[in-house]
Amino acid sequence: MRRACCETHHECFHILCPTRRRSSAILINHLTLIHNPFTLSFLTLCMSSSKVPSCTRPDILLFSIIALAVITLLSLPVYAAPITAYISTESSTNLPPITAALYEQQGMALMAAHDMDGLLALTDKGLSLYLDDAELMCLKAYALRKTGHYQESVDLLNVAIPMDPRPARFVNRGYGLLAMGKTEEALADADKAIMMNTSYSQGHGLKAEVLLAMGNFTGALQEADAALALDPGAAHYWHVRGNVLDRKGDCDGAIESLRKSLDLKIEYDMPWPGLPNVSVDLARVMNRCGNPKTTPAPTKAALPGILVVAGIGIVVGLRRR
Repeated sequence: MRRACCETHHECFHILCPTRRRSSAILINHLTLIHNPFTLSFLTLCMSSSKVPSCTRPDILLFSIIALAVITLLSLPVYAAPITAYISTESSTNLPPITAALYEQQGMALMAAHDMDGLLALTDKGLSLYLDDAELMCLKAYALRKTGHYQESVDLLNVAIPMDPRPARFVNRGYGLLAMGKTEEALADADKAIMMNTSYSQGHGLKAEVLLAMGNFTGALQEADAALALDPGAAHYWHVRGNVLDRKGDCDGAIESLRKSLDLKIEYDMPWPGLPNVSVDLARVMNRCGNPKTTPAPTKAALPGILVVAGIGIVVGLRRR
């Protein structure tokens, strides 16, 4: 009967027949055959066979439990792979899509393109992920000032500046303070920016505008000239200089500076909304001063004629006496 079992059911012979002792390595190799449905059928047949006296049913039941455990372990990688992939995909969607530095780069590009709405949307998204990023705060504050939200801009910079003080951030806040008429505080920020970097032209430009608003025209002209010495191609500084000269009563100088600003750049973004652009200021100055014309100095060729006319006038005057 034992021979019949082993000869009739070859797979059963290797797996179940206790008369043949195999090494554990060979047994495990044969257990992998269970993945084959035909092998599984042979195993079922052996379990139900009454022709295997030495393979008692309790032994077969125990072996079946072990075989099922092995099958389960071998199948785990197959079923775990989709779950692992799902978990990996799910966790990757929760990761920040881009770094804080990339948000900052994109923000600078939007600022250069004068897209303040886009800049606000981008910085809101960035700050939702990087709450303490001072640069993103300053970019948002810039956009807020450019869209007329001065107090919100200043409040945000009050948080960002202590975290990472830089000249540009003092200037950013200074313009927001100046827009609200807080000239003393704006002047303090301009001085801080200049103190941190004397070669930072925007610090001098801000100070020129603050002193102009305070009525210190001489100081404003000095700061405007200091800004232009550092950045002579900045249309805004020529604009400020023209306004300072206009307030000083220098029509020719004001018109010359304002025209220089227009030559450099016809239009540019003003520090905050509502300020007149250079074209409006030039038209205002020309309307107030007229169209000043300087009297040309006499040339050498014209001097003899002038002397003759003067001599005739003197003779006529003497005869009348």
